Amino acid sequence: MQEWYLPISILPGLGMLIFSTTSQMMMLSGEIGELLKEKCTPFQHKISERKIKQLGLLTRASVLVYLASGFYVLSGILGAFLHMGSFLNAASIILYVGTVFVFVALMLLITYSFRAVKIRKDQHLHNHNL
Repeated sequence: MQEWYLPISILPGLGMLIFSTTSQMMMLSGEIGELLKEKCTPFQHKISERKIKQLGLLTRASVLVYLASGFYVLSGILGAFLHMGSFLNAASIILYVGTVFVFVALMLLITYSFRAVKIRKDQHLHNHNL
């Protein structure tokens, strides 16, 4: 049986993850804005297109972390009010679903990181052509 405070104790870590992801989204959005504020070369257009896809990855990851946070809070509340002795009670299932959301969000963030490095590498390699 899970203790009711377990899912709620994870919230500060999720808050830091939300803060970090939001900061990355704001920086990336600014970079995209800079690339697109004037007519750009085909290479810059390609880079901005890739960065927009990256923004989509970050947005999906953020949504999953927000959902996970809500599921953790709900799990903690249910765990505090409903004292069930099984591992497959409502509070535990909601906790497990929230944990899956966090795991998927982390996978998206890892994918984002590798792609971001690839984009920077491509920008570096083509910098002399701009």
